[in-house]
Parts: sequence; structure tokens; C-alpha cells
Amino acid sequence: MRGPDSEYNILLPELREHCNVALRSFGNLNSSEDRKLYISFKEFFTACSRISNILWNKNNKKHRKYLRFVFFIDNNSPLSPGFLSRLETAFRRMEKTFEDKGMKSALQDKGKGNKLEDVKIEKDILGDNISQQEPAAFSYDSGTKALTADGNKYEILSLFMAVRDLCASLPFFNELQACTEMLEKDPQNATALFQKAILLYNATRFENALQLIDRVLEIVPGDFRVWYNRGVILSEMGRLEEATDAYNRVIELEPAFEIAWDNKGVVLSRLGRLEEALETYEKVLRRNPEYGEGWAGKGSVLSALDRKEEALEAYGTALKIRPDYLEALKSIGSLFSMMGRFEEALAAYDTALQSAPEDPGLWAGRGLILSELNKQEEALQSCNRALELKPGFVPAFEIKVEILSRISRQKARDS
Repeated sequence: MRGPDSEYNILLPELREHCNVALRSFGNLNSSEDRKLYISFKEFFTACSRISNILWNKNNKKHRKYLRFVFFIDNNSPLSPGFLSRLETAFRRMEKTFEDKGMKSALQDKGKGNKLEDVKIEKDILGDNISQQEPAAFSYDSGTKALTADGNKYEILSLFMAVRDLCASLPFFNELQACTEMLEKDPQNATALFQKAILLYNATRFENALQLIDRVLEIVPGDFRVWYNRGVILSEMGRLEEATDAYNRVIELEPAFEIAWDNKGVVLSRLGRLEEALETYEKVLRRNPEYGEGWAGKGSVLSALDRKEEALEAYGTALKIRPDYLEALKSIGSLFSMMGRFEEALAAYDTALQSAPEDPGLWAGRGLILSELNKQEEALQSCNRALELKPGFVPAFEIKVEILSRISRQKARDS
């Protein structure tokens, strides 16, 4: 008799395969051609139905319920049989449209003397005839991700997101399973809830991660690490005011936790509250003048406030504390470039490349600076290196185009 673990070893690859098909076919729904739209939706709906069947299999309810528990999928999920049964109506409407059109086309051919004894409504046959018929009674809005069939609208974005979340969670199955086993023994196990929240965050399932973090805070409301992670999740979700509140709570509980000050400064900057962000960095630096990240953060805010000389001083202090601080090197190089101090900018980029020789952004930025120094051939080599490391890298491509244009203009002037 096959045990649960061996069964999951079979089911997980199947889930991955169906998720990949669903995600690919969802991306193909943008077609304005009826036949292609129908085929893409059929593939999407079929793959989602197969995922649902695995998660809600009636012949093995206990194991499938456990599987849903592991992946944090509730009974109201868009992947649930109830949701898909409503969407099946749309599919059947589309299918009927094609059957009717295929039958009409076949009768027209028969009237012309063609000998058609059997009429099969298959997509390969439909492909020859459907484009000649009137538009189908269905459409897809790529903006709202809504399908319309016979005047009825069906929202499918939530279904796509459910598939995407499941697909992103599959690599974490073993870790999620370990947390789930602990939670089966003790649903109030704060450690297991917290670990599962972090795993879901790593799978970019921010809403679900936040739900678990809030459950943890009900158990341990004074844990600053949990509040910090709440701030991180809220920031990723774009809920910046709430993220600021979470970081304030961290600072209240544990003022020495410096990264919370840094993150608060970043969030305040994103909110456009630059003076408050600057005050935040100054407060943490008064507590710890050797906090390099705080100096770099202060430099970023000062640069945004157009206080460039003070920003240079802040970045310089950060680099005295951490000479290989890559982000500070990038920032000071960019700032030097903005100020027209290209030799100093080039030195900063060269130092940064010693730490990160395969960073395409650094090579592209170096190319731009070399071009400003009228070292066009070297600039071109830097951009080519960036494109070798990351083919199609847009910033490098745009800079390369500008360099080639400058070379062309120089040759024209010389001639």
C-alpha cells in the first residue's frame, strides 16, 4: 500500500506540470482570434480543473485536505470545485458556440456537394472554417482579465493568482510540511506559524504570509521580530503607512534593532516624507555612529533633497566604515556622475566591480561614464560586457545606442 509521502512524490510533479500549463495558457488569452482564444481558455480551464481534482479528490479526502493545509489553501479558493463549476458554464458556452459554428460550416460544405458523412466538432477541423464565420459570442478583456460569454462576465484573475501562488509554493513543500506537522499537534505553535509565514513570503504570497503573521502576534504581541517581518510584508504589498506603524512598534520594543530604523527611512522616502526619513536616519546614527547602512540611507535622502555635497559626505562615511559596501559605491558613483565629476564616478564603479564583477548594471553605468569622458571605445566594451552578462538588458542597450550615436557623430565631424 502506498503511503502519503510516496503519493505526494507523484502528486507534486503533476501539480507542477498542470500549473505550468495553466500559467502559459493564461498568458495566451490575449489573442483576438476566436479560435486561439477558445483553445487557450480550454487549456487554462482544463489545467485548473486537474489541479482542483488533485487538491479536492473525493477518493482520498483526508490526504488531499492535508495537502491543502500544507499549501495554505482554504475551501473558498478559486481552485475549489465550487468556483470552477461556475467557470465551467463559461467554457460550455464557448464550446457550444464552436459546435454551432462547426455544424453550420459543415452543412454549408454539404450543400456545395461535399460528401460529409460524419461531422466531428474538433478544434483542428474548426480551424479551417471558424475564421470565415461571424464573431463568436465571447471575448476576453486583457485589462480586467475578465471573460465574457453570451453577455455574462467571468472574472478569472483570481484563479490565475491562485495557480501562480501554488506554483510558487511547490519548491517549499518539505519545509511547509514540517511546519504543518507541528501545527497539527499545536495550532497555537507561534514558531511554526512564523516559519510558515516566512516560507509563504518567500513564495511571494504576501497576503497569506500577513494572515499568519497576524495570528502569531495574537500569541506573542510583544515580539519585535514578528513586528519587523510584518513591516517587511506590508512594504512589499505597498501598504506603506501600515509598514511605518509596524517599524515604529519594532523601534518601541527594541530600539537597538537598527535595520528597523533603516527600513522605516526607506518607507518614509517612498511616501515622499523625506524630512521625516532624514530625521529617522539621524536618530539611529546618534545611537550608533558606526552603522554604515544608516549613513548610506542618509545619503540617499540627502540626494533626493538635492543636498548633494552632504549626500557625498554621508556616502563617504558609509564607505569608511565598509569600504566594499556595494550599494554605497553604486550610489556615490551615480551621484558623482550627476554632478559631472566623471573621474571620481569611474573610480567608484571600478571599485564596485572588484566586489561584483558580474553585475550588468555596474558595467552599463561604467559605460555611460566612459562615454561622458569621451572614451567611446572603452564605453562600448563596458556595455557589451553588460549585455554578455545579461542579454537584452535594456539600460545597457540604451546606453550602447547612445554611444554608437556619439561615435557616428564624431566620425561625421572628423570627415
